[in-house]
Formats: sequence, C-alpha cells, structure tokens
Amino acid sequence: MPAASRVARGIAIGVGALAYAVLAHLTNAAPGHETLGAVLALAPIALAAVAFAWRSRHRALALAGCGLLAGVAVLRFDELESHFAWLYLVQQAGAYVLLAIGFGRTLGAGRVPLCSRFASMVHGVLPPDVARYTRRVTVAWTVFFVAIAALLVVLYAAAPLPVWSAFANFGCALLIALMFAVEYVIRRRALPTLSHRGFLASMRAIAAGPADPVATPRA
Repeated sequence: MPAASRVARGIAIGVGALAYAVLAHLTNAAPGHETLGAVLALAPIALAAVAFAWRSRHRALALAGCGLLAGVAVLRFDELESHFAWLYLVQQAGAYVLLAIGFGRTLGAGRVPLCSRFASMVHGVLPPDVARYTRRVTVAWTVFFVAIAALLVVLYAAAPLPVWSAFANFGCALLIALMFAVEYVIRRRALPTLSHRGFLASMRAIAAGPADPVATPRA
C-alpha cells in the first residue's frame, strides 16, 4: 500500500475513533440520547461478534447465531435503550478483559509471549536479554488491561455516569498512550544496545507480516 494511502487510512481511523468517543460520551453525559446510545454501544459488540463468527471454523452456524442475536436485540430494543449504559460497560470492560486474555494466554509454557512475537517482527531473532524483557512487558500489559477493566467496573458503580464515561472514552486511551511512553523510556534504559524504533516504524514492521516464532526463556 502506498505511503499516502497508509497515512490517509490512519487519519480516517483516528478521526472515526475520536468521533465515536465524543458521541458515546455525549449519550452518557446528557439525557435524551437513549436511542443513539444503544446503537453506539451495540455496534462494536455486533461487529466483533460478526468478525469472530466469520473466522470461525463453523462460519455458517456462527453467523446464524449472530443473526438470531440481532433479531432478539431488535425485538427487545426498548429495554436496551433503557439500559444502554450497561451495554457500554460490557463493551468497554469486556474489550480490556479480552486484551488481557490475549496477552496473558501467550505467557503459558511453550508459548511465545505476545510482545516477544511483536519484537521479533521488528528485530528478527531476539537475544536472551531482549527475550526476557519482552516477556516481562507482556506480563505488564496483561496486568495493565486487567487493572483498566477492574477500574471501569469500580467507577461505573461508584462515580456519576458522566465521570465514568469520560474515563472510559478518553481516559483509557490516554493511559494506554502513557503506558507506551513509559515502556519506551524503560526499554531504552534496560536495553541500551538495542536498535530502538519509533512507534509508527514498529507498527509498519508488525503489519508487514509475522516473523518465525522465537523461543524465549522464562524470566
């Protein structure tokens, strides 16, 4: 894909994500937007369900299940409108739980930690010290996503809905950006001899395709 097209696609995705966050926060912060709130809360859940169904080995059955659930949602849409904030909670906390599972399951015996796999796409075969470091980073991201999911639940129960919404739609993204920045600073100090690439360069290398699995020692 030409560089200009990649940049345009990245900008479009960023603008779309920001617009979604602003609209989602508006539906939680101001009354009278129940229909829009329910639609916005359901949309990512529906898209994720269809994507998983499409990749399933039993695609036809999984897609039929998605269609059945969509029919139920249409029939019970009035109730979903009345409790759309719950849908946002399920969507937001569920996404971070899935991320935690995605990172954490790669820490098992015989598996390549996810951050080690990403690093191998950028740097090739990892030296032992880099492999140990990327395993620890995978642990850190797993704990981070668990903490975010737990904090979303606690804030939903204890804080006003607009406060929870501001954290869910904007605060979490800022924390993720801060996590990337802190990890980058720590990485430069922990691995001074490693060729450190910027975030965008690393993303381009990862998008180019997977490298061969790297056997990494346990910390």
